[in-house]
Amino acid sequence: MQYKKAIRDPIHGFIKLTEEEVKLIDGEPFIQRLRYVKQLGFVYLVYPTATHTRFDHSLGVMHIATLIGERVLNITGDFDEDALRHLRVAALLHDIGHLPFSHSFEVLTRELLHMASKRGCIDIDIAQFDVSKPHEVTTKLLIEKIAPKLSELGYDPKLIESLLFKEDRRYSLLSYILSGVLDADRLDYIMRDMYFTGAAVGTSFTHIDLERIIENLEVVDGRFQFNEKARVNLEGYLITRYNLYRHVYLHHKTVLFTEVARNIVADNIARCTEGIGDEIICQYLCDLARFIAGQLNEEELWKATDDYFISVFTRDTRFRDLLSRKPLQYIPLWKREKDFIEIFKDPGRLNETIDKLGPLHWALVDRLKKKLVERLNVELGEFEKCRLSYDDVLISYVSFDPYAEDLYITTAMGPIAISKISPLVEAINEAWKRAPHIFLYVKKDVFKKCGNYAVESLKSVLEPLMDLTVRRILA
Repeated sequence: MQYKKAIRDPIHGFIKLTEEEVKLIDGEPFIQRLRYVKQLGFVYLVYPTATHTRFDHSLGVMHIATLIGERVLNITGDFDEDALRHLRVAALLHDIGHLPFSHSFEVLTRELLHMASKRGCIDIDIAQFDVSKPHEVTTKLLIEKIAPKLSELGYDPKLIESLLFKEDRRYSLLSYILSGVLDADRLDYIMRDMYFTGAAVGTSFTHIDLERIIENLEVVDGRFQFNEKARVNLEGYLITRYNLYRHVYLHHKTVLFTEVARNIVADNIARCTEGIGDEIICQYLCDLARFIAGQLNEEELWKATDDYFISVFTRDTRFRDLLSRKPLQYIPLWKREKDFIEIFKDPGRLNETIDKLGPLHWALVDRLKKKLVERLNVELGEFEKCRLSYDDVLISYVSFDPYAEDLYITTAMGPIAISKISPLVEAINEAWKRAPHIFLYVKKDVFKKCGNYAVESLKSVLEPLMDLTVRRILA
């Protein structure tokens, strides 16, 4: 493979590009748009330097996918340069379906599409967005849209889709490089997000670890496994990933800022659905829906960026206040494991109950919140001045998957899952069981008017109420 250009990157050094890749990147707006979509959404309101983008990340994923791909193809003795070329482009395109602020508003996809459909902005089968992650469905639709350009440059769009979405068993190993427990996507965002947030949190994952893992990667019976020499590096990868989730992505302030932003957008979607919304915001939401559905032109594409989103939504004073980082009127009832355990004597059981709901649609979270407020008012009926309104409470379900059973270590007895060998990996699973899987924020005024006794009563009824509410929703 002949490289014609090198891009300086603070994470990987030089990322090299072929002539065809340069033409694709520099001439394709669907890729360039990613320069204007922050990798970590609203995390920069907590970690000011977290302003890196999906574009940076996509280049990094392409780089790591190449390193792993070369190793895999050499091991199998079937080095296919054309497959590697397509793997690189698949890695480059894996995130083109992300909305402004990345994952922040993905949970509102169904509501947004229903609103746009009702207003006649789009015509699409919305059910397909329930089968896979919405941004992955959009990515597939957009790859189909740029298929002519890919073909012109000598790529097979169908092969790229197969690699991204595991549609061809012949390329299952290469697909696993793009989507698996230890994939190029996760490896890059761990290294990149740690660098740009400064949140090493006592652990780090470096080029030395990455190189050691790749050098000790083996392919046995059609699946990846690793020599024992790399176990400590794999442990570092899993621990660093967990710490990034707990201290960056699921930081209580990050969750709060994201939840406030979602509530603002959700309220505007509801208003537009009812025909009473700000017409400029409603039209913009329709543009975003067309982006999700892959039904947009190049001019509309540039509206699906963080900056354009901000330029429209600052019409809503609540969003202006959020960006200004004015003190929010909400207080978390818990922040960390210690607080969570003090309130809920059996946090593991509560988390297990909540996790039964699986990935939550916005409508389900909203329903959960309404039922919770309703039940709290019944329980706290004797404290008339403490009666809660819908807006007094924010609730946010957060998720993390510590699953590492697909990481196997080679032993004389055959491959064994790393969690069966490493106490450190098992400790990550146990730590997540005790960490908050849900955050509850209450307005400061509630604390002021209720007094300490009522607040303590509020805390004491949360666990049984959450259990009851979840069971009722599931019923």
